[in-house]
Amino acid sequence: MSELSNGEQFLVNALADAIGRQRMMYAGRNGNTKRTKLWDEFGYPDHVTFEMLYRAYRRNSAAYAGVHITLDSCWVDKPTIIDGEEANEAKQTTVWEKQVTALIKKHWAKIVDADRRNLVGRYSALLMQIKDNRNWDQPVDVTQVQRLGASALVKLIPVWESQIKPGNFDTDTYSDTYGQPTTYLFNEQPVGDDGTYGAVRSVTVHPSRVIILAEGAEDDNILSGIPLNEAGYNDLLDIEKSKGGSAEGFLKNASRQIGIAFDKETNMQVIQDQAIKAGYKDLGEALNDKIARMNRGTDAALVAQAGQLSVLSVAAADPTPTWTVSANCYASTIQCPFNILFGKQTGNLASTEDKEAWAKKCNKRRNGFQTDLIQQVIQSLWEVGIIDPPKTGEVSVTWSDLLAPGDTEKLANMSTLADVAQKTQLALGRSAVNENEIRMAGGLEPLPEVEPPDPNTKQTGKDPLTDEPESDNPNPGDTTQQG
Repeated sequence: MSELSNGEQFLVNALADAIGRQRMMYAGRNGNTKRTKLWDEFGYPDHVTFEMLYRAYRRNSAAYAGVHITLDSCWVDKPTIIDGEEANEAKQTTVWEKQVTALIKKHWAKIVDADRRNLVGRYSALLMQIKDNRNWDQPVDVTQVQRLGASALVKLIPVWESQIKPGNFDTDTYSDTYGQPTTYLFNEQPVGDDGTYGAVRSVTVHPSRVIILAEGAEDDNILSGIPLNEAGYNDLLDIEKSKGGSAEGFLKNASRQIGIAFDKETNMQVIQDQAIKAGYKDLGEALNDKIARMNRGTDAALVAQAGQLSVLSVAAADPTPTWTVSANCYASTIQCPFNILFGKQTGNLASTEDKEAWAKKCNKRRNGFQTDLIQQVIQSLWEVGIIDPPKTGEVSVTWSDLLAPGDTEKLANMSTLADVAQKTQLALGRSAVNENEIRMAGGLEPLPEVEPPDPNTKQTGKDPLTDEPESDNPNPGDTTQQG
């Protein structure tokens, strides 16, 4: 094989460089460096925007179910707010805890709705509308708010990612808020509104009036938040393809499209002349009109002298296998078992293992992100003077355990322990479990322990024979004075 000339060598090198640049360009998108337009062929976008995620949430049944099964399961009940460490929960509820719990309960729906918007986008926010006689672009007047107390908080306003954007950032490396926005731009226009329902107004908001929710943004950058449906977005598109394609095929078959085949001896010119004479533009218009009339009426008939009629139809494909693969992939991205997310399929209900796995996932979110959110809301409220700070300087939030047994399981556990107590009493002469252990297995409060009486201490001040109070004099009948 002869060596390449300088010109040929140049072309080879240029082609290799071009291929390398192309692969590097697409390598970070779909990960396939050989078929660089694979995602284009499948119809997947390179970047998932908020508008795409919002539209999927509003129009894709699986995306909607994914958001709300997570939201409803994680916020199924309210937490307990504690002044201090979790160990203080067993103590008497303080006045501060009662006040904060009542205030959070009043605005509970807004907090949950802000989390719904956080699940859809990279972040969401809660705007605090406060009566402090200042514009929103100014810091909160803490002195004025402290005079009003809890009544200074008018309402919490949950907003979408597209409605609030960070403005300027703190660039002072010596500042405690370095890298954080110094202003936010709030667009009051509802998401999806084109201005038809009111004037579009943009407001500058000071950070002291904003609470940001950005799940997954551990670097405190709100733009690093991770939307719930981002990882499974391609699978959501495939779910629509398989479901919609099957429905479209069914519609095509149900629409009864007719095909007419004429044999070679048919004189098409004569037929066309007759159609024109009947007032039609051409033969095609005449046939379409006849077929349309036939499809509109249940008793209509079509007579063809030299044509063979047939219904254009194809065997409808069963979308279940393809849909199930995409649905399972999507369910794995939100870490929700298939049968819990989509309900009963082919007669199968969610197993105990599925329920336990989902409960663990929700417990983790409750004790992580949701706890941080509640603490952040409470801290923001005391920083602007709406509530007093906790006396201990620390706030703890505890949630009920979603893995806790139900009433039926509790009764079964009590019955099992009672059997153990009876059998060990007969076999060993003493029970292996006590009464309080059995009560605790059923979720009942333990009974206080009764201390045994001291044999050296008199338990009553009454005479055991007459039931009369005993005199302090050891000899009641002896009235002799000691000299």
